[in-house]
Amino acid sequence: MSKQNKNYQIVSKLVLQELKENPYKKFHLAFSLMVIIPFLVFLYLLVNRFFSFNILAGNVGLVLFLTFFISMCGFFTGYNILKNVFNKIISYAEQAKHSDQLKSTFVAIVSHELKNPISSIKVNLYNILSGFIGEISNPQKQVIGLCQGTIERMNLLVNDLLDLHKIEAGVVDVNRKPCNLIDIFEKQVKELEVLINNKHIKLAREFVNRNLSVWGDEDKLARVINNILSNAIKFTSEGGTVKFGLYTEEEFKRIECTDTGPGIPPDSIGKLFNKFERLGTAKEGTGLGLAITKDIVELHKGKIWVESQLGVGTKFIVVLPSDLRMVIR
Repeated sequence: MSKQNKNYQIVSKLVLQELKENPYKKFHLAFSLMVIIPFLVFLYLLVNRFFSFNILAGNVGLVLFLTFFISMCGFFTGYNILKNVFNKIISYAEQAKHSDQLKSTFVAIVSHELKNPISSIKVNLYNILSGFIGEISNPQKQVIGLCQGTIERMNLLVNDLLDLHKIEAGVVDVNRKPCNLIDIFEKQVKELEVLINNKHIKLAREFVNRNLSVWGDEDKLARVINNILSNAIKFTSEGGTVKFGLYTEEEFKRIECTDTGPGIPPDSIGKLFNKFERLGTAKEGTGLGLAITKDIVELHKGKIWVESQLGVGTKFIVVLPSDLRMVIR
């Protein structure tokens, strides 16, 4: 079940508790009362052919007055019922949003406070492993190496949480300038070269030309390319192929990263960009990489989506405006 559906169920449950009954019953009652209005129109059209001021003094005038009065009462009663229901829904939605903001702020504070002790532990473990405070045995080195790996994963999680909070809070620093996507890609390939070679993966490139520039934040776009490329490498079997393409589409640049991995089930594709979701339970990661990737792409007024087929592979597509200055004017 997606996070959106869970949130909807939670809000619906709160509304039911507040109303003491199913809100749909009130909707039906409201529209039942409001539907009286057409009868008023029908009655008016019916008597209009024979209408005269004298009729108002007779039984028809009395019926017409009562019909109009009942219809208006029904309309305003129904309107007030709907208004109250929507007010309660909006109120709970605001409370839920405020609660999410508090959670996000709390996570950011905790993450920030963890950075210093994590850095201190990293330094001390390095000093111990380097023999600065005395010789240690090989078994001890192995244990310290495992601790270093754990600390690195903790540090990655803390950094991801802080980055995600900054983006969601709208306080992220953005340094936009013309930057070449090919140059960014080649730098990321160098960082991932060891992983590519260890798995004997063939990396195919397809660029329409060498001038594939966008106006954006180079560091953040580098993270987008790194995340989708590292995911492709991670989920491609040994000896498989990863294809990375850069294309021009009118006023946009299109990034495609295709792997020959196992593919993603259709019911899981919609969850990929959710926080703490992972493409596979056996793979390492914080589950925040793709969520941050999506936020960065949207920060650049772009779009990202996934196409996948089980047993064939997965393709990540990113479309970015070539010149964001033309989009935000």
